[in-house]
Amino acid sequence: MDSEDDDYYRGDTAVEYSEDDDGGDDHGDCEFDNDSDGVSASRRKQNYIVLKEADIRQHQEDEITTVSTVLSVSRADASILLRHHRWSESNVHEVWFADEDGVRKALGLLDGPVVRFPNAKELTCGICFESSPLDGINSAACGHPFCDLCWRAYMSTSINGGPECLMLRCPDPSCGAAIGQDLIDRLVSEEDKEKYARYLVRSYVEDNPKTKWCPGPGCEFEFCWLCLGSWSNHGKCNRYKADQEGSYDETEMRRAMAKKSIERYTHYYERWATNQSSRQKAIADLHRMQTVNLVKLRVKHSEPESQLKFITEAWLQIVECRRVLKWTYAYGYYLPEHEHAKRQLFEYLQGAAEAGLERLHKCAEKDVQAYLGPEPLQTDFNDFRSKLAGLTRVTRNYFENLVRALENGLSDVDSQGAGSEIATTESGPAEKDCGSNIGLCSRKVKVWEAMSVFGS
Repeated sequence: MDSEDDDYYRGDTAVEYSEDDDGGDDHGDCEFDNDSDGVSASRRKQNYIVLKEADIRQHQEDEITTVSTVLSVSRADASILLRHHRWSESNVHEVWFADEDGVRKALGLLDGPVVRFPNAKELTCGICFESSPLDGINSAACGHPFCDLCWRAYMSTSINGGPECLMLRCPDPSCGAAIGQDLIDRLVSEEDKEKYARYLVRSYVEDNPKTKWCPGPGCEFEFCWLCLGSWSNHGKCNRYKADQEGSYDETEMRRAMAKKSIERYTHYYERWATNQSSRQKAIADLHRMQTVNLVKLRVKHSEPESQLKFITEAWLQIVECRRVLKWTYAYGYYLPEHEHAKRQLFEYLQGAAEAGLERLHKCAEKDVQAYLGPEPLQTDFNDFRSKLAGLTRVTRNYFENLVRALENGLSDVDSQGAGSEIATTESGPAEKDCGSNIGLCSRKVKVWEAMSVFGS
């Protein structure tokens, strides 16, 4: 049901490039492996170099150029190939020469159009169903025609919705043709172009096993992977905000309604998919914690295994909360827009639960690293235990409140659009004896799963 993908919680903007990652892919960049017999011992110890964003973009462009030249494909197709294969030229070459047709089919890289209109003077857009002259129509390699206005709306919505825009496909439901950066650059605004380029740089660093984000203080500190807003003053991006409707004629009204429908679906789908990916990553992190890091903590801090269960419980809570949060976005998609009071309560409870989960996830993922290092810490390990156990309990309460409200159909909303759940959550979630139950009303989540259009 879930598929592993990228994570969206936090990210620094300066990067380090590792040179001695034996498990990494070969990028063919000889300048990184600059150790030689004549190099001093002190220089051999430096196993990384620091790259600015401009350097990263240049390396990225160089790799795209190389793959494009070797495989005789467009730069847009070369970029798609590299993204899919974690920016490894050697992996791209291996799979391409082994089964070019299979790779093209899997990634939507078509040799030619599947639909043709050789003698047409104008075509009907597949989204708004309005006829437009050929110079106002564009298509991906498949040839399915859409007007420039609908293309811009589709692309802009996807780009502003999150990193999934890097895997954009043809809007036709029956088609899987990939949309390359060339078409995006030709149609979207300068602001959207820059956002897409930033997602591309993020992909190059996140997916490349030889590159890491700089963890040092003073670096440029961090932004939300979904909305690209600054993390330091990051607000809630769970709430869908529709554009204000202006004055339209009938044709423009139909296009505006189609654009709004796409934007709304994309908003909820992107957050559904991101939490799905984040849950898969949390499962992998839980496994690594149980098999590797807990052993280190037992030895380093002389803690018996029974005293470290709070870490495992925190990760189990994260995994389950990601599952619940994912399906709340399906619930939000189906919640009628005219029920403003219920929507306000839902978005408040969902946002509070999501914020609590982010705090818990950060503590379990980042803060624990300080106790795994070689240097002694000023803070006691018991302080970390209290903090993580407390965040686990509070997050569980947030999600219990959220699920209970959804189970009751958000019926606690009063005549003024405020509910008893809001009063409870504002001052902190009501304490409840949940014991060690991590299930979080799984039977109710199954209902959301069954009704969702987002996937199975």
